[in-house]
Amino acid sequence: MKSLKVLAIGNSFSQDSMEYLWHIAKNAGYQDIRLGNLIVPGCNLERHWKNANFAVSEYIYAKNTDGVWKETADKKIKDGLLDEEWDIITLQQESGKSGLPGTYQPYLNNMINFIREHNQTCKIMWNMTWAYPNGSDHPHFEYYNNDQYTMYKAIVNAVREVILPNDKIAGVIPTGTAIQNMRTSVIGDNLNRDGFHLSLDYGRYIASLMWFKALTNESIDKITYRPEGIARDILDIIKKAVNNAYEHPFEVIEL
Repeated sequence: MKSLKVLAIGNSFSQDSMEYLWHIAKNAGYQDIRLGNLIVPGCNLERHWKNANFAVSEYIYAKNTDGVWKETADKKIKDGLLDEEWDIITLQQESGKSGLPGTYQPYLNNMINFIREHNQTCKIMWNMTWAYPNGSDHPHFEYYNNDQYTMYKAIVNAVREVILPNDKIAGVIPTGTAIQNMRTSVIGDNLNRDGFHLSLDYGRYIASLMWFKALTNESIDKITYRPEGIARDILDIIKKAVNNAYEHPFEVIEL
């Protein structure tokens, strides 16, 4: 029986990234799919570490085992870690700081060590988030001169500098590159529902498909599931954006 058991320690960006992952995995033939997401909006690595270290109960714990996300409030990180025997646990930086490598440590390694105290066998993966749309009013966009491509390159450089040399991290989910690839398509820079979160249809679906590809290393060519609002004739373009990001995780391939 094919199984996928994934826990994210993240924020609203992991929420965007995982929205359709259950349905995609089910469509690909997985029978045992268990997804968890520990969410504090805007949470960065430093705050995650403080919450873990001091057992702070401020997380929304979202879980999906049947295609429906169910949320429980006031949970600790440890509650999520111990809820299942997770195969994969993902970490990420808060979006505005994702391109600032000096904000990652020592909190990243502290979080990895905390995870290992409770799960010695899971793969730890890194979710590389996306750059904001041009015109975003997010205050952290100023870190990148209010320019989308500058932000994207900064995120890529941070991952190369901090994540890739870390042998405790099994791999990178290049969500940000999949989104950036898709922005070169007919869809354009229309993958966000505000100045930073992904759109509920195309944006979230692209991210979830990227997660499935990166987490399983399986082909997505035969995936037929698409949420409401995704045009059939755009599906092949989305798959190309995701496959290109998988093959070239730190480079934009124009569609």
